Amino acid sequence: MKKLASVILCFAVFVAQGGCSTSKDVKAAEEHVANFHQQLDAQDLVAIYNQADTKLQETTKADEFLSLLTAVHAKLGNYQSATQQGYFVNFTTSGTTIRLTYKTKYAGGDAQEVFIWRKNGGELKLLGYHINSNALIIK
Repeated sequence: MKKLASVILCFAVFVAQGGCSTSKDVKAAEEHVANFHQQLDAQDLVAIYNQADTKLQETTKADEFLSLLTAVHAKLGNYQSATQQGYFVNFTTSGTTIRLTYKTKYAGGDAQEVFIWRKNGGELKLLGYHINSNALIIK
């Protein structure tokens, strides 16, 4: 019985520590999203790409990514506000990924954005960016 209680206690501590880590990771990712929008408005698009995770850089050519961000800014305009719709944190042996989904308002229209951040060590880097907006298509 004592052994079972010890296992339960260890599991509870493990879950509690994971919960603390999750909230810290989500908070850090939210701050990175705010920085992304600031850089987008400043049209500092090369910095966004250069600061991204090497996996993103390996799978997406710089000119393609920069063209996407240029189109987002040209068609949607400056960022106004965003409401987080959800998040998902995945802990793996190769690092942690944090996915944040937002309903975002830009001066020229609304969008749904998904940001995927990879945490390795204490650093977060952009692993993926997805945007869905009718304004991107019809403008």
